[in-house]
Amino acid sequence: MKREGNWTPMKLFLDSVRLVEIRTVIARGIITGLTTNPTSLREEAPGRPLDHLRRIIELVRPLELPLSVQVMTTESGQMVRQAETLRAELEYEGLVIKVPCGWDELAVIAELARRRFLVNCTACMTAMQAMMAAAAGARYATLFYGKMSDVGIDAAAAVEEVARALRRSGDDCELVIASIRRAYDVHEVMRRGAHVTTVPYRFLPQLSEHPKTAEAVGAFAQSFQPV
Repeated sequence: MKREGNWTPMKLFLDSVRLVEIRTVIARGIITGLTTNPTSLREEAPGRPLDHLRRIIELVRPLELPLSVQVMTTESGQMVRQAETLRAELEYEGLVIKVPCGWDELAVIAELARRRFLVNCTACMTAMQAMMAAAAGARYATLFYGKMSDVGIDAAAAVEEVARALRRSGDDCELVIASIRRAYDVHEVMRRGAHVTTVPYRFLPQLSEHPKTAEAVGAFAQSFQPV
């Protein structure tokens, strides 16, 4: 990850499995990764998640974007086997395996890292969970920003704490923020030092526009109307 001084530009990952959304966002050149989850895959492609993931890969392959795919089991003993199956079936170098955070799951993350998988430790709710994920070998540690706020955790402070700790450690693990509830949350976590934010499609147009921008453009257009 390229760093310039103490500042690293935050990346945007699209959180979607809908092909039309992925195509639309890729055309705008604004994302550097893609995240998926079992729930959205089941809704979009019931009974055929691997086929649908292959279609997604054909869209992201030319750009070599990292694609996070979550193991679809809660049994830690099966997670490594399922990760190996996903790697063999999808044949994509940018594949990132999502593993939820937990005591037994930390051993899964460490084993997958030894097997040279890229791992995204997801569903972290505290700064300590994220730091333990990084120590276990995760390439990404994902804080669930909205869910943290739901239970009274100061999510913004946790983002800042983890981002600062990772910078000091020099660890390659990147802090990812998910569970975004408002477009403004993206601005906030960027200000707090997050490396990556996963953004639902519906927020991206909002982030690219502003009423004052439209007002200024309208004024310029009016000024240059033919006499």
